[in-house]
Amino acid sequence: MYRAGEEIINKGLSPFTRILFGFVSGMFGLVMIISAPPTDMAIRVYVFAGACLSISFACMFTGRVRQFFGSLIGLGLFSASMWYLLTQLLHGPLLSKRSEQSVLNAVLFLVFFGVPGVSYIQG
Repeated sequence: MYRAGEEIINKGLSPFTRILFGFVSGMFGLVMIISAPPTDMAIRVYVFAGACLSISFACMFTGRVRQFFGSLIGLGLFSASMWYLLTQLLHGPLLSKRSEQSVLNAVLFLVFFGVPGVSYIQG
């Protein structure tokens, strides 16, 4: 049973799902680039647009190109989770409500998003 499940998981998304997800994330990225404000906040919009386009490219391509863009996404998740943890260790409370920033929430973000992101890069 475990092997059958692992084989299905390793196949990845179906072609229809990859094309749909890639198209939608690509459109999000293009809209973010077009609608970026001409202020100092534009860099954040461009970073988000780059993440959307990376997801789109990872969905549309195969092989080494998919691995490259998947690694970019994994590195981005790990970097964001480490940045969140460091800022909370320096300036945040240890505990808070579930929807507010805290060291505990930063650790959970690292465990559930950062660690899988870095494990994708290594795999």
